[in-house]
Amino acid sequence: MRRLSTRTRLLLAFVLVIGIVATVTTWAGLSFLGRSAVRGAMLHVEADLESARSAYEAERDQIRVFVGLAAQSDSIVGAFRAPGRPDAVTRELERRRKRSGLDFLTLVDASGIVTARSRPPYVAGDRPWADPLLARALAGEAASGTVVVPGAALEIEGEDLAERAFVPVVFTERAGPTARLAEDRGLVLEAALPVLDPSGRVAGALVGGILLNRRFEFVDRIRDVVFGNKTYEGKPVGTVTLFLADVRVATNVVLDSGARAIGTRVSEEVAAAVLGRGGRFADRAFVVNDWYLSAYEPIRDPEGRVVGILYVGLLEKKYTEVLAARFVGISFGSLLVSVALAVYLSISFRRPIRRLVDATRELSSGNLAARVPAGRGSREAVELGEAFNSMAEALESRTSQLRSTSESLKRAANEAEERNRAYLEMLGFVTHELKSPLASIVFAIAALRDRLLGPLNEAQEALLKAASNSADYLQNTIANYLNLSRIEEGELKLRWSATTFRGQVIAPLLDRLSELAADRGMRIECDVPEDLAGACDPSLVTSVFQNLLTNAVKYGREGGRIEIGHDADAPDGFVRFYVRNEGEGFPAGEGEKLFHKFSRLTQGGGETKSGTGLGLFVSRVIVEKHGGTIVAESEPGRWAKFAFTLPVNLPPGEPPA
Repeated sequence: MRRLSTRTRLLLAFVLVIGIVATVTTWAGLSFLGRSAVRGAMLHVEADLESARSAYEAERDQIRVFVGLAAQSDSIVGAFRAPGRPDAVTRELERRRKRSGLDFLTLVDASGIVTARSRPPYVAGDRPWADPLLARALAGEAASGTVVVPGAALEIEGEDLAERAFVPVVFTERAGPTARLAEDRGLVLEAALPVLDPSGRVAGALVGGILLNRRFEFVDRIRDVVFGNKTYEGKPVGTVTLFLADVRVATNVVLDSGARAIGTRVSEEVAAAVLGRGGRFADRAFVVNDWYLSAYEPIRDPEGRVVGILYVGLLEKKYTEVLAARFVGISFGSLLVSVALAVYLSISFRRPIRRLVDATRELSSGNLAARVPAGRGSREAVELGEAFNSMAEALESRTSQLRSTSESLKRAANEAEERNRAYLEMLGFVTHELKSPLASIVFAIAALRDRLLGPLNEAQEALLKAASNSADYLQNTIANYLNLSRIEEGELKLRWSATTFRGQVIAPLLDRLSELAADRGMRIECDVPEDLAGACDPSLVTSVFQNLLTNAVKYGREGGRIEIGHDADAPDGFVRFYVRNEGEGFPAGEGEKLFHKFSRLTQGGGETKSGTGLGLFVSRVIVEKHGGTIVAESEPGRWAKFAFTLPVNLPPGEPPA
């Protein structure tokens, strides 16, 4: 590999320093400007909400004007003086409705009976729904506002109004739970004015309004007035939405498919603030599928109840990404200027160093008389040349010393290799030699505890129990050392077989360890199904479970619970097990260190319990040999959990044992 020149190194050093400074500055600047921009944008959004509210109220006032003009017209007032011409009244109502852009215009007599409607099927003679605005109009008061009209009432008002009002409820991320499947009510902006006879008495009332459900031109008009029709990455920069309760019935928020987000619901957080508490909400909010700088306020009916929400929002990423692009562009331009300056400085620094390089090449070729000629340069460069000349003078005498040192290092390396080989041989020998006598000891203890050689008193039973626990500990330790020996020598081989985990691996361990856990008042619970199977080396996986369960008993809380379980969300082709115990656990961020060789868990006061520190290291190697992973998790002071994965099927080309 070709080495870099001094000039290149100097240049890279300059660029690295400049890059670090530029990165930190850019990050800090983006963070500060981002927060400032978001705060400023939120103030702008709240002002936009006021503008949207004004546009909404202006639409209401315009409806009131249209209905008021119609209520004062001779043809409408005359309908009560000459009731024999209902068709003419209907035609006049329909003409005025279409000209004013209303969705319905209905004439009601003083007793509350519909005289004429302006929309097919032109139903008359019925009593309309309990409209609070109509009641006020029949009492002689002009009224306007937002009302929620039942679906059945909309069917009577116009043949297609109920169909337009029907909105299926769509599942929405971050929305609260709901059992509703659809919204069939209508959010209506309405005005009701009394119709007075020539004597000034109330002869009836005229009610008109627009259905806001799916009235996209209405929200688009408000958006264009407030934000303009701008888009970013296919989405409107500014959006306006009308909610009936928590369901979008008119919006220019779009889904990923490009369709309007009709039927989606407001987030649970916003619903609680606006619908629940009747207040405003102004903050970042997740709207359907993206983050917006949002402002919401309640829409109230004439009786002051919150029936919906008026929303305006700005697409957050448009502000943050554009701001980031501008700031990064400025930073990148500054970086280019800095790099150009760094190139110039590196050239000036290079000249005296180049003379030193030439002398070094001569020296490396065998010319021990090579010297750096006197020349101009910085004080450091002159001192470096003088130091090089002194070094060259001493180099020849030191060459022989270096050769001698090299021979000594080779001998030390050979000795270290021999010692490591001896260590591995001794480790394997000792573990193999201890297995057989320890097995005899375990058998003898079991025979005594099972009273095969006669009855035992209480003290003898306690002593044998302690001896049995110690023997189990030694067996596990020997197994770990034996596996360590195989690992160190690269001879840890898997004997694959189809395994039923609970029956073949876990149940025998529970028979041995339940008594040890009971001594500490602990209970072991296992929810691994009897039929859960996979492919593994059963003896090695048994060692993994034993190491994890032994640690759980040793470090768990006295009287606590140990859980052995499996997770249903394991990766495809794998099964995930875990061993969880109640207790002190371990500090956050320490989990990975526990799988290092000779690393041990610590208790609350920092003390370390007895142990070899090999169990978790050996367990990690065994699990990874199977193609799985093992992790440690903990909530300090409450619990610790070790989870690992094993394959479900034999790897391709691996014959079963």
